[in-house]
Amino acid sequence: MKKILVFTVLAVVASSCLGYNSKEIFTPTKEGFKADCVTPPAEVQLLFDGEPVTFQYERIGLIEVQAEYTGNEKDQLKTLTNLAKSKCCDAVIGIKKGYVTREMGLVFTNDPSQNYQAVSFSGIAVKKK
Repeated sequence: MKKILVFTVLAVVASSCLGYNSKEIFTPTKEGFKADCVTPPAEVQLLFDGEPVTFQYERIGLIEVQAEYTGNEKDQLKTLTNLAKSKCCDAVIGIKKGYVTREMGLVFTNDPSQNYQAVSFSGIAVKKK
């Protein structure tokens, strides 16, 4: 019982931080998509907006990562790659870089939250045929 209480307190404290972690968004576009990926691909090809796609593919979903307060672009591209792998996608096409306004602060305090501009990368997660 004591372990459950400690775990619950730690979970609440960890979740009370708002905006200090990167945000990963995946929206399936394929009918009947299953989120479990038993064997993820070894690598993910990243193709930015305007780069030619020289292979046939099956569209799996829309993918986006938003940086945390101290995030950098290199880490965000790694996060994008890992999110694509977790969905069994071996390429992300049409990647666009943008900025989103995010909020950071602590949930259970009277201190006001702060807004910041976070780097965002979004694209289409696909499986090569």
